[in-house]
Amino acid sequence: MKKFLLGLLLSSVVGVAQAELQIINPLGVEFSGYDGEPATITGPYSSGLWGYLSATTSGTFSATYLGNESGYENIYVTIGLDLLVESNAIGTTVSTEVSAGTVPFAFLDSTFTYFINGSAQTPVLGFAILEGQANQYGDFDYILGFNDSFSNDADYDDFVVGVKFVAAAVPEPETYAMMLIGIGMVGFAARRRKNNQV
Repeated sequence: MKKFLLGLLLSSVVGVAQAELQIINPLGVEFSGYDGEPATITGPYSSGLWGYLSATTSGTFSATYLGNESGYENIYVTIGLDLLVESNAIGTTVSTEVSAGTVPFAFLDSTFTYFINGSAQTPVLGFAILEGQANQYGDFDYILGFNDSFSNDADYDDFVVGVKFVAAAVPEPETYAMMLIGIGMVGFAARRRKNNQV
């Protein structure tokens, strides 16, 4: 009986939300010319996805600067106005707390032409979502390759960041009910045992 109650209590405490970062409206895109500084860190890419990133739960969204090939001053910015710029050291990371839904970030080029996550893509301006991978700067869910508005090369290496999402470890609402039931059962069993000893 004790083992059953302990198991019930532990199972109620362990149930937490799972981390998930989804690509919404994915559309395959092929390109060439991904090279320069980003390729020395991530390796070359020739395909990815257009779409936008959405979190299924609240958590921390981090972006790590992995290089550029543009020669211009492109920027990655979060809703909290944390910036990554081309003058940052490679490996610089910014993080922001996000709620479930579209992850709030944008890319800007030096003409202040901007692209917000969730906006419609064009070959001239936007980012490709590339397969995530581990490198010396982290283990990333995805690599984002931004293409600025200066040319129609669409090589998605003008500003490159690796992104990672970690869900907040918050018990789900039904977990609280299960935990209260488990605590109540443990209390009931302890009181019953005490009464039987008297």
